[in-house]
Amino acid sequence: MTASPVIEEKTESSVNRTRHQWEKAKKPPTFCVILPVCNAQHQVAKRVTSIIKILENIHVRTAVIVVNDGSTDETAMVLGQLSEVYAQLIVIERPERSGYGSANRAGFRAAIDHGYDYALVLDGEVPANPESIDRFLRPMLLSYDFIKATRFSPYSQVEGVGLMRQLLSVLCNRLMGMMIQLPITDYSNGIRAIKCTLLARMMTEEIGPSILLEEVMQGKRLGAKFFEVPHLATGIDNQSLYSAFPSLADYGRYLKHLLG
Repeated sequence: MTASPVIEEKTESSVNRTRHQWEKAKKPPTFCVILPVCNAQHQVAKRVTSIIKILENIHVRTAVIVVNDGSTDETAMVLGQLSEVYAQLIVIERPERSGYGSANRAGFRAAIDHGYDYALVLDGEVPANPESIDRFLRPMLLSYDFIKATRFSPYSQVEGVGLMRQLLSVLCNRLMGMMIQLPITDYSNGIRAIKCTLLARMMTEEIGPSILLEEVMQGKRLGAKFFEVPHLATGIDNQSLYSAFPSLADYGRYLKHLLG
């Protein structure tokens, strides 16, 4: 049903080895990056451009799917301008803000409809650098179904995140780990890559960050193979580039899935 994660140090040499393995693969998997945003007029252009430049150096069919979740500023206009420049940019406009989980689900549907093998979600806490994407390439090549980034690997880094928030994440994820018994350590991290064939079998309903646990529980029931990679977390503005950090109400939703 599952396989133990292999979390390796992401040094420059290991990243180069991963790229070499990717280039040597006969048919590397296609993937898209999903970026949910809301009221991100000042950040989204830089964010999208930096991701596309990274993807241009990965020789496989890729795309960036931006889900504009009910922005009331000029985000839609900026995305429209970017779409005229970048053919690999797919924009999903949602007239009203529907929530983190619902925005992710819209991105997943687009990934499935466009025939990608994997959907890789980046949110407001991941810097757009090559390593933030490269760390997922090897487990994609190895055909893992569900690849989660973890903040709790010795090779992970957490920057600009408050101590109380860190402690709460550690305690909650240890509790979830004891109850769920999967070979992963970070259940509430929104950075993940999921096979589109698995996504097509999931029937998630959560509209907030609790979709993350809902996905894991459904993946477990469907026999998914899990894998973890180190994660760099930074304190980026969560109001404009969606973050999966839950509220107290969301923790109640987590409990529902743990006990359900």
